[in-house]
Amino acid sequence: MPTLAERDRRWNQLDDLCKRQGFDAIIISGNDYRGHKGGVRWVSDYNMHHRSGHAVKIPGRPASVVISGNLAGARARQADWVEDYNFPGSIGEGLIEVLKAAPKVERIGIAGLGQILKVDEYLALTQAFPNAELVDATHDFDLLRQVKSAEEIAGLEESAYILDQCFSRLLEIARPGITEREIGSEMYRVGHQLGGEDPLFLTMYHDTLRDGNQYSSFGPPRGRVLGTHDVHTFSFEITGPMGYWTELSRMVTFAKPNADQKRLAAAVTAGIGAAQETLNPGTSPADVQRAIIAAIASHGATSTYWSGHSIGIDVLEYPWIGLDVVEDDTNTGDEVIAEGNTIAIHPMLIDEDHGVSGYMSDTFVVEAEGARKLSEHPTAFYRISKGEVHVVED
Repeated sequence: MPTLAERDRRWNQLDDLCKRQGFDAIIISGNDYRGHKGGVRWVSDYNMHHRSGHAVKIPGRPASVVISGNLAGARARQADWVEDYNFPGSIGEGLIEVLKAAPKVERIGIAGLGQILKVDEYLALTQAFPNAELVDATHDFDLLRQVKSAEEIAGLEESAYILDQCFSRLLEIARPGITEREIGSEMYRVGHQLGGEDPLFLTMYHDTLRDGNQYSSFGPPRGRVLGTHDVHTFSFEITGPMGYWTELSRMVTFAKPNADQKRLAAAVTAGIGAAQETLNPGTSPADVQRAIIAAIASHGATSTYWSGHSIGIDVLEYPWIGLDVVEDDTNTGDEVIAEGNTIAIHPMLIDEDHGVSGYMSDTFVVEAEGARKLSEHPTAFYRISKGEVHVVED
């Protein structure tokens, strides 16, 4: 469990943010979607398992949590960081009651104003405090938690350990004739057994539609039976007991892979390697993306979209790797990688002409001397044959 010293560090950061921005209070909005609930846990250590809720920090006061009223029966799941839990009839009413404790309510920062706070909650705030200014504090909050503390990095390390054990189990059971679902069920079992929560397990493969068009599919594991020549590409994301995410993805096959399968796997491996070499303090995310694209191109392949993102108590955090190179996004263009950043890298490659795809992912911690990969498994294309695991060479 995170310590109270870690809690106080975060609360002090929020108070400092309020002082800088002139906020009388800041609301950190959340819902149970995997990418939208981490902010509440960052403030309160409360893991939202259902519906929605918010953390509220008034400068100089302990944080409060406002949760949907029908979750009042889940009090046993409350974290010890916060004493003031509110289960109102409507969340808007609960936010209003908590904010009344502030000396004044003239300027309210809201992290998640655009994508998480509900319309009825926004309307309730504007009606209760008609003269108050509601300010989007999402980017401010993103910057606040971009650099991870030693405790937070320990949280990522524990989830990375869990994923490593899950992949070890996959290498034990994967074989021609097994289904994606059988593999997924074992991965889930091992993850939960070791204290993992909120797992997201996806499988990916390249196939041909009835009209002859090529496509790459990804989604939850299904009843698809793996054949001898199939490449089983999985992506597993999970939180450890402290609530921190890591990602791990590898490509696994059985028979000797063909030249194009090897080429795509080599391109992905090279892209992740280039990212690790470039993820240094002071480097821009755009430069990391360019290094990934160049490494992939050297193998005659192309990346389909952005190649990674920060990761922490939310599975998707700021900044993103490559959005400002391949498409528009929320990056401002002046982002800089810093020591203490934690980054997931996952190039996705599709070669429709040859009917192959490639995808892997690793999670890194940026340290003064460079990026440290959290997984103990080599970033590589794996082949299982005669009960043994081999790394496929280029």
